[in-house]
Amino acid sequence: MKTTLLIFSFFVTLHCFGQSDERQWEEGKLTWNDFKGEPFESSPSASELSYQLSYSTTKKRIGDTTFFFFQTRNYINPYISWVKESEKSDQLLRYNQVIFNILELHRRELQEELHRINNTDLAENKFRTQYQKCNYEIKQFQHETNSGTDKSALVYWDKKITQKLKDNPFELIPEVSDRNFGYGINAGFGTGIMTGSISDFFSPTFNFVFGFDIAYKNTTLFLNGTLAGNRVKRDYTEDGFLWTKDLKTNVAIIDVSIGQTLIENSTHKLTPFAGLGILEFSVANNEGEAYEDHRIVNYGLIYGLNYDFKFRHAIRLTPSPFGAKYKERAEHNIRVRLYATSSEYENMKGTSINLTVGYALFGRIIKIK
Repeated sequence: MKTTLLIFSFFVTLHCFGQSDERQWEEGKLTWNDFKGEPFESSPSASELSYQLSYSTTKKRIGDTTFFFFQTRNYINPYISWVKESEKSDQLLRYNQVIFNILELHRRELQEELHRINNTDLAENKFRTQYQKCNYEIKQFQHETNSGTDKSALVYWDKKITQKLKDNPFELIPEVSDRNFGYGINAGFGTGIMTGSISDFFSPTFNFVFGFDIAYKNTTLFLNGTLAGNRVKRDYTEDGFLWTKDLKTNVAIIDVSIGQTLIENSTHKLTPFAGLGILEFSVANNEGEAYEDHRIVNYGLIYGLNYDFKFRHAIRLTPSPFGAKYKERAEHNIRVRLYATSSEYENMKGTSINLTVGYALFGRIIKIK
């Protein structure tokens, strides 16, 4: 019995697969129905198997998480693969199956390697290396089994490759764990009210908030800024400057605080925080040059509660497109933030209490186990 193998072909594509002329290894063992090509009667070969190994970047949603990763594939083309009707036998089919299994074994090794590269440029090198190793092993298999005619050698190779497949299960998505560092960005809108004597002179505010998170384990440094607008409710004097009734004013809050996460699961995250708050009042620019120096600033304790509702998760197992060598887990959150800061000025004092709702993107560096 002799069979000639098609030259081992490979390609890289960024498109999705699923064409009708592809028969996946996962679909089960080969049958003669997988050899639909027209046989070359003049060929000394009994059969010919057209097979391919490929990889691509893809994404897959599993549960509530979207994974971005390299996906490898091992398949044959039944419409090019052929067998001579007179040569069909269980031994010949088994011989082709071992070749298909060898290809699957190297596909699994490639998948494991691609999950762990830190630079996308390495993907092609990993692929070519596995191609060469696979091609060498197939040639070795052909030689030792005399192209499948040596039944005892064929049985030995079949058992050996089958055991290797059992010992090396396919790793579509590897197990990952969080590293210590995380980072995030957020923005939102809300409103604020004043208490104490500040409320006698300044109206409630409409807020725009933006900021950054820097996390280490369960501790987060919040760096946030709030820009708001309101009006003067009645005449007010500070540092010799008169703030007249109905004057349009700006409010700015700078928040540098530390939070400690108390509750976190796949959906919710609750983090109380406290730190330094800077509260500034100034006159809006469109009120004219006469009010350029109307500005009062003070600082005090800022404290509050940060709640994140996690509505989308993503894990990127491919290297960063920006050149970073790490892999990351990302959370898309609706963030609700309640915070207050107190200040005392020459002629008024009180607390600014604010509630904002917005979007927060948080990432955590991960490692593959």
